[in-house]
Amino acid sequence: MSDPRTHDALAEAAVVRASSGTFQGPTGVLTFVGPDARRFCNGMFTNNVRNLAVGRSNQNAMVDDKARMQGLHDLACLADSPETGGHFRATLEGVTVEQFIARYEKYIIFDDVELTDVSDDWRVYTVQGPGAAAKLLGAGLPVPANEGDVVAINGELVAATVTRRARSVAGGFDVCVPAAEADAWVARLGPIGDPATLERLRVEAGLVRWPVDMGERALPHEMRVVPRMCSFEKGCYIGQEVINRIDVMGQVNKQVWGLVCASLPEPGTEVKRGEDVVGVVLSGVQEDGYARALVLLRKTAWTPGLELDAGGVPVHVSDLPFGA
Repeated sequence: MSDPRTHDALAEAAVVRASSGTFQGPTGVLTFVGPDARRFCNGMFTNNVRNLAVGRSNQNAMVDDKARMQGLHDLACLADSPETGGHFRATLEGVTVEQFIARYEKYIIFDDVELTDVSDDWRVYTVQGPGAAAKLLGAGLPVPANEGDVVAINGELVAATVTRRARSVAGGFDVCVPAAEADAWVARLGPIGDPATLERLRVEAGLVRWPVDMGERALPHEMRVVPRMCSFEKGCYIGQEVINRIDVMGQVNKQVWGLVCASLPEPGTEVKRGEDVVGVVLSGVQEDGYARALVLLRKTAWTPGLELDAGGVPVHVSDLPFGA
């Protein structure tokens, strides 16, 4: 490569440049409310909802019985009591509210739980980068201490909240506020940033965008989301047997890695090692004569620094996140 700068220095520069970035977050929001809400969610999604405390959230994969990806979402526990049961709020990624409801409503047969689309009632913004906490404090907002913490803005979790949620290498927060107050909140949080900047932060953090990067045949292990999204201590759920078998036996032959190169190959470009096709480019970002891309790579090429070819462009393999 002609430029002596390292890809981790470039990644750091991009994060710092967007250190005070406020961006539009997920737009699909639903609630699960009722005495069986906790049990229902625990049996449907990949992460541990059984032990999810009030004021905590976790990230979940939606999978079918063969552990193939059907969507992603964050699930926050907002309330739980013997009288009314649980109140959980889900913010969706890669799947619409209509698709979500069509998939899970059919499982609500004897469960006392109400699944409700509340997308029109809420707006989610995300503040990412090294300056994210300072930006929240400047807006008069609380700063949750740990990843997944959910803190009430005005005293009630079922109202506006701040969640510590890393969508960049440097981390950040999601802010969920009533839609009727959205303009006032944007004024406090600052102008909404360019989606391209949030996309740059996503790629640098090595976060797969489903289903754009990988579709319904993808497995959580291939997307490298298992540590964040899959629990092995929660009991049975849809797809659990396959996910557990893959984890125990380690039999996944392709996985998302990073590529560093001078110019960005088009998504779908085959990546070769000599004459052998070992991967395909997913998505990436170009900046200052360097590019970083996500690639679905076969196990034979899981070697940081390994030089490959992507459509005639020399590329080097990087672990994720970039600069790790």
